Amino acid sequence: MLLLIAGAFGSVSYAQKTTAKIISKPTAKAKPKPATTVDASPDALKYSNSNKEEEIAVDGKDVVISGHDNKLIFTGKIGKLIITGKDNDITAQSVAQIIVTGNGNFVSWEKAPNGKPILSDKGGYNNIEKRSSDAQIRNGN
Repeated sequence: MLLLIAGAFGSVSYAQKTTAKIISKPTAKAKPKPATTVDASPDALKYSNSNKEEEIAVDGKDVVISGHDNKLIFTGKIGKLIITGKDNDITAQSVAQIIVTGNGNFVSWEKAPNGKPILSDKGGYNNIEKRSSDAQIRNGN
């Protein structure tokens, strides 16, 4: 605090020294990408339908399935088969890698480039197995 004495009148005045505080706003951080595509290629086939029964031809692309309650057969070669949906019945003719983060999926494959695909199951209650020629689908049809 600064004390000033003014002239002959003997009056005293006070001046207060103030300092302005500059408050900076935090910079926005980049939001993380959602994990729905799990490193799928940009040209991946993305299937988000639900309650469908289809046969789909794929030629070397990745496949991302986010729908639920589907019964899908993929013919041809798949790079990565990524399943984030639930309760799907999926058959792949040929697949290099299977990644499942959804729940309650039944996934079968017939062939893989190295004899067996790379498997990752981070979901719950999934069944992933090689399909034999006399295998039945989950519903027994």
